[in-house]
Amino acid sequence: MSLYPENEKTAAGLETNPLVSIIIPCYNGEAFLQEAIESALAQSYRRVEVIVVDDGSTDRSGEIARAFPVRYLYHANRGLCASRNEGVRASKGSYILFLDADDRLKPDAIENGLCVLADQPDCAMSVGDHMFICQDRMHVAASRKECLSEFHYEALLRSNFIEMISSVIFRRSVLEEMGGFNPGLKVAEDYDLYLRIARKYPICCHTAVMAEYRIHDRNASRNSQLMLTTTLQVLRSQAPYAQQSARRLLAFLSGLDRWRKQYGRQLVNEMARSLSLAQVPELGGKLLLLLNNYPNGLAMLLLLRVAPGLAKKRPTLCARSLAHPTPHRTPTWMPATRPSSTRAS
Repeated sequence: MSLYPENEKTAAGLETNPLVSIIIPCYNGEAFLQEAIESALAQSYRRVEVIVVDDGSTDRSGEIARAFPVRYLYHANRGLCASRNEGVRASKGSYILFLDADDRLKPDAIENGLCVLADQPDCAMSVGDHMFICQDRMHVAASRKECLSEFHYEALLRSNFIEMISSVIFRRSVLEEMGGFNPGLKVAEDYDLYLRIARKYPICCHTAVMAEYRIHDRNASRNSQLMLTTTLQVLRSQAPYAQQSARRLLAFLSGLDRWRKQYGRQLVNEMARSLSLAQVPELGGKLLLLLNNYPNGLAMLLLLRVAPGLAKKRPTLCARSLAHPTPHRTPTWMPATRPSSTRAS
C-alpha cells in the first residue's frame, strides 16, 4: 500500500510517494540476516530500496544478501558507524531506516512511520515502538517504551528512551546535515546522533510497533568499561547546551547519575564473577573508573567477593524477560545487546 498515488504531488509541491532506504549493516550475520532482509522487502509501503552493507564478514553473509533483490556493498572491516554512513551515501531515499542484521521490521513499519512524518513536517524523525523476540522468533515482551509528546531532548539527556534504532525513520536531509554517525565512537553512536538531532529539531513519537528486537544467547556479554566511559563522554558533550535552562540541566545531571549507576553496577558484577580479581583484565583501570564515577561500587565489589552467594547467576536474557513482564531494557546501541558476530564491528 502506498501513502500516495504514484508520482502525485501535494498542493504545497512536497514530494509524495517518497523512496525510503532501509540500510542493513552486517558483520558475520548469517544466522539472522535472511530474516532481516525478508522483513525489509515485505513492507506494505512498496517504494523502498534495501541496502546491505557488509563490514568485512567472513561467513555466508554475502552469499545470503546476494540471493535477494537488494544492493549489496562490501568493505573491509571498519565498524558500525562506517557501515551505516556508507549506506546513507549509497542510498537514494528521502527517508532512511537502519535495521540491524539480527532484527526484523513489522510489515507496516515504513507506512506507519511515514504517515507520522507526513502529518508533522517539522519533525526530523519519527520514533515508534518495538517488541522483544527470542532466537526462535517467539514473542517475549512488549518494550513498555514511553511515547513522549514533548521535551524529547531533555528526555534523551536523562536516558536513551528511543532504545531501538529500527523504530526510527530519519529524514535524509537531517542525517546529512548532522554528518551521520560519529566514526570516533565504538558504542553509543546512536545515542549521540539522537541527542544532536533532538537538540536542534523536534521529533515525533507514535505507538505503532515498528520492529522486533531479537534477544539471543550471544548478546549477553557486555563491555561495561567501554559503555560507561563512552556513554558519559557522549552525554558530557551536551554540557554546554544543557546549561541553557534549568530543565535541561536537571535532566543532564539525572542522566549522569543514571549511566554511572547502570554501568557501574554492571561492571562490578562482571568483576565479582571472576575467580580472582587478579585475573580481571585492566584491573587497575577498572577500579579507578569505579572510584571516579561510582565509588559505591568498590564497597559492593568487596561485599560480593566476601559473600559471592549474593551475586546470583545471571539467567539468559530470554528467560529473564519471560520471568519479568517488564524487562530491563538495554538500548540497541549497547554492545550488550548485539554480539560481535551479527553486528558491524
